[in-house]
Amino acid sequence: MDLLTTYEVRERTRKRRRKSGTPNKTTADIKARIKALIDDNFDSIVDSIELLEPKDQVAAYLKFLEYILPKQRETKIDISSLSDEEVDSLLEKAMEKMDNEE
Repeated sequence: MDLLTTYEVRERTRKRRRKSGTPNKTTADIKARIKALIDDNFDSIVDSIELLEPKDQVAAYLKFLEYILPKQRETKIDISSLSDEEVDSLLEKAMEKMDNEE
């Protein structure tokens, strides 16, 4: 019986893994079943939510949104390496964008 080197073991393990970004088959199957369940019972779900107290309705809607909208993360920008002119330019662009959205 031949002993494998650490490198050979790593290579064999790496080759057996699924490629990055490839969805897990079990996860995809479960998501499809949940979607079908919700699609088939949508009217009943809506009726049940309407029977809840207003604060519980809001909580239910917010819970559903977690599965629809991506979670927002704080974005940090390091401006310490920018010149004053570059910072001023970025601020002007941001202010213009905010004015255009109103």
